[in-house]
Amino acid sequence: MNSILQKLKHQFMLFNYRRNYYLAKLFPKKVPIAPLYYLPSGFSVHMVANTGIRIVDNFCTPEEAEYLIKKARDHLARSKVIVGNKAVDDSGRTSSHAVAFHRHYQDSNVLPIIARGAMLAGVPMDHAEQIYVSRYGDGEFYHGHYDFSDSFMSDHRLCTMLIYLNDLEEDQGGVTYFKELNIAIQPKAGRAVIWTNMNPDGSIHPETAHAALPPRGEGIEKWVIQIWFRPYQMHPIHEKLAARQTSTGVPLKGDEELPPGTWIPSNTAAQPSA
Repeated sequence: MNSILQKLKHQFMLFNYRRNYYLAKLFPKKVPIAPLYYLPSGFSVHMVANTGIRIVDNFCTPEEAEYLIKKARDHLARSKVIVGNKAVDDSGRTSSHAVAFHRHYQDSNVLPIIARGAMLAGVPMDHAEQIYVSRYGDGEFYHGHYDFSDSFMSDHRLCTMLIYLNDLEEDQGGVTYFKELNIAIQPKAGRAVIWTNMNPDGSIHPETAHAALPPRGEGIEKWVIQIWFRPYQMHPIHEKLAARQTSTGVPLKGDEELPPGTWIPSNTAAQPSA
C-alpha cells in the first residue's frame, strides 16, 4: 500500500512539473529583476559580534557615492526631526540633507542601491521610505535617537540602512555610536551599516539608539545616505531596473582585473572540455 502511495505522489509531482513547464512555454513571464547582478565587486557582509548589527563593505561603488554627493550638494537644507507627525528643526540635529529619491523624483541611478537594500531587508523595493543624502560638516551632529516612534512618520520602520559615501580617518571623528551596544562604527566610502528596529510583532529593539558624532577638522565632511524600510508599500517605483542578467557575456581580452582564483588559461590544454 505504501509503495502505491509513493508512486502516486511521484506521478503527481511529475504532473505538476510538466504543467508548470508547459504553462511557462505558453505564457512566458518577464525575467525578474535580480538584485544579485547589481552587487558591486567586493560586496561583503560582516556580523558585529552579537550586537544584531551587520556591516556591508562595498555596498555601493565609488562612482555611485560620488554621484550622490554631487547631486545633493547644491540642494542641501537643514535636517529636521519628527515630533508627532511633523518635521521640525531641533538643536540636537545640526546636519543638512537633500532628497535622493521619492515618489515624484525617482532617479534611476539610485535604484540599484535600493535593490541591494531591499534584498538584505527581505522586502520589496517599494517598501523604502523617501531617501535622503545627509552632510555633516565640522562639529555637526545628530544626538542619540531611535529611528522609530509612535507617530506615522517614523513608526513601523523595520530596519535602517546607513551608507557612508566618503572616508574619514579615526582622528577625524564622525562615527556612528550605539551607546547601549557599546560600539562605534567608522565611516568608510561604500560601507553600509544595517540593523533591525523592531520585531515582526511590533515590539521595539531599545538597544538600537544611536548617534552621529561630529566630524572634526576644517573642511572635513561626512556624507551618508539613509534608507528606512517598512512592512508595507511606501512609494510605488515607476522606473524599472533593466534585467541586465539576460545580456550576453563578453569573453575576456586579457587586460581585465580578475578576482583571486580566476585566470585566463594560457593554452587550450588548460581549458576544460565542454
